Amino acid sequence: MPRVHLVAERSPFPRLLAFPLLIMVAMFVTLARVNADLLMRSAHCALREGLKIPCPTCGGTLAAIRLAEGKPLEALAANPLLTVAAFAGGLWCLHAVAATFLPRWRRALSVDRGAALVIRWSVVALLLLNWFYELKLR
Repeated sequence: MPRVHLVAERSPFPRLLAFPLLIMVAMFVTLARVNADLLMRSAHCALREGLKIPCPTCGGTLAAIRLAEGKPLEALAANPLLTVAAFAGGLWCLHAVAATFLPRWRRALSVDRGAALVIRWSVVALLLLNWFYELKLR
């Protein structure tokens, strides 16, 4: 049976990465609120331009802009995978900030080999499902 459990944090580096990430998110949100058209014009997909099919992350820029505008349902429609990943990343950032000020929250996930394999295949399955969604949508 795959095991995932919490262990004491070995290094503060992953937790502290949340702070520059939050700064970059704030910059993106500011740009999206001021000039979303600039962001949309700068988003290019080589697979879509070359082969005329969307990649698994097509619609990601639009989804991020919709999240920045406070429209989560429109973001979910644009790219479900990016939207869910953004919410998960947001929760992780909240935990990282809280753990910085509350030392007892400084924990890390520890996964055994079986759990790591399940996680990898789950990520592959989610990417494929998202790609099928993008292919069907466009």
